[in-house]
Amino acid sequence: MNIKTKLFTIFFSLLFCQNFTPANNSILNHTQVYFNWPQIPNSSYYSIQINNENHNISLNTDKNSIIIDNLKWGKNYTWKVNGYNQEGIEIYTFNDNLFTINPLPIDYPANVNILIIDSSQYQQGINILDYESIGFSVGLDKYANPIWYADKSNFEGRIWATQFVNNGNIVGFGPGSGYEFDLSSNIIFETPSEYDIHHHFYKPNNSSYFMLDGHIQFLPCPDECPDNLPNTIPWLGDKIIELDTNGDLIWEWNTFDYFSLNEYNPFWVENYVNQWNFGGSPHFDWTHSNSVFFDHNINRVYLSSRNINRITAIDYFTKEIIWSMGDASFMDNQFFDNDFGFSGQHSAQITEQGNLILFDNGRDSDPRLSRCIEINISDDENPQLIWEYTLPDTMLTLSRGECDRLINGNTLITAGRSGNIIEINNQNDIVWHLNVRESNGFEVPIYRTERIPNLFPNIFSIEIDNLSGIPEDYFILNSSEFINLNISNDGWANQAYDYRLIDSNNYVLFESTIDIESYNQADINIILPDNFNSYTLLVKSVSQPSNTKYIEFNIRLLGDINDDDILNILDIIELIQIILTDQSFIIQGDINFDGGNNILDIIDLISLII
Repeated sequence: MNIKTKLFTIFFSLLFCQNFTPANNSILNHTQVYFNWPQIPNSSYYSIQINNENHNISLNTDKNSIIIDNLKWGKNYTWKVNGYNQEGIEIYTFNDNLFTINPLPIDYPANVNILIIDSSQYQQGINILDYESIGFSVGLDKYANPIWYADKSNFEGRIWATQFVNNGNIVGFGPGSGYEFDLSSNIIFETPSEYDIHHHFYKPNNSSYFMLDGHIQFLPCPDECPDNLPNTIPWLGDKIIELDTNGDLIWEWNTFDYFSLNEYNPFWVENYVNQWNFGGSPHFDWTHSNSVFFDHNINRVYLSSRNINRITAIDYFTKEIIWSMGDASFMDNQFFDNDFGFSGQHSAQITEQGNLILFDNGRDSDPRLSRCIEINISDDENPQLIWEYTLPDTMLTLSRGECDRLINGNTLITAGRSGNIIEINNQNDIVWHLNVRESNGFEVPIYRTERIPNLFPNIFSIEIDNLSGIPEDYFILNSSEFINLNISNDGWANQAYDYRLIDSNNYVLFESTIDIESYNQADINIILPDNFNSYTLLVKSVSQPSNTKYIEFNIRLLGDINDDDILNILDIIELIQIILTDQSFIIQGDINFDGGNNILDIIDLISLII
């Protein structure tokens, strides 16, 4: 065996291992809960019981994990698991674990209602959205039942989720800051204080974050400015910022470097003048960018600049503008004949098919209307409108909004300030309609919505097929050639896993990485060490290293009935006693591997000894 001499300190990793999930005494902000527990060897199935004073659940599963829905807000729960063999005989029972689900926030909106639902056409999953005016984000099922919420008290009073990441965390932004945080609202990453994040913060991959940062330069007042204004005023533009996971700058792009100062919307000059005359100290809101999207397939960055009605495609490597699309009135150089008529747009994204999809707020249209549009941009010289949907007049919003293409081809539409979210099918029929209002009847504005299968893209369980014993005393017999490890990706996102075999001196004996697709599993054979020692098998998610599980076990000698690490007459005597008194089966006494303890095992044990 090729044994590595590299020392690997596992204390830190083991400190965060969650072999029981939820961990004992956990406090949760979600009612959909993933349960995972250590393997009970030789179990054909497990029974899990979850109880509080008036809510009891008992379920069977053939895996050592399960997702359970519809637990109750504001309740304390106990849970335990029993393992049963093929005959239905209990093998082992874990002690009770405890967890608490917090109550909903006291300012949770009073009127969250489903107005239309066609369950047969609804793309199954949970809706992640923000209650913008109330200052926190939530997950809702298709009946508008709250499943999860972000605790805004951890984020200086406001947090708006923008993305549910494949590693199981959420990213979003609060006043001036961008965050990555877990389901319990524990902050994993926060942008450095020198940035003033607004409108959008998201994580396109495991190694970096993209965001919008306001940037001011003092420049000449546009021609429309009256004489009583200063000659030089503060222009508010935008930077696109990319940071690594340590908060260090990787890439930036500044509107002041690439947009001409002639490219502005006179309406916002008028707005600046009005604020100045009112006695304020305003900024000229030049670009008001509201979304950034990085397409890693072709290394392009797409910027939505609301106040000049423009979408800009940027080459990631050269930073040069490939094209700009939108209102030619505010462009020095018009790239396309068709401006597609959008204005005040929000949330420009690239679909799986490579098309541009965006929410058109229609601020400058006549009549004003809000719509979703999809544009084929495969030809950089001749983009084509391939789909649009105009929202009902009651959903005119003029700001915010998003259009998301779902897995089944439906489109999820967030109607911004109107407090409405709808899902439409391929025939543009509404199949689901959510409406959110506060107790005073006012609509709750919503920036964005995302549909995810469940709250758990990155969950996994591990078992060793040839493991014996009980959780306090796992072992593998030396008659095995391999450790037969099974890793099951129980989440909805593809994941990579590191796995390592570590000895009692913390030396890494073997390590490797494996990719496993969502809802799939992999069987891995690791050569069994040839000495009788204790070992730890450690498995962790590459995208979320704190998501780690381990199994500690010993290697034992086949036929060593009394566990003294040698074979002698005492083992023969003890095996005879087990057989004559009809005691429970012990695996190290099954010398001939026939699934029982009998006289043939005694004969084979004698042969091993002599």
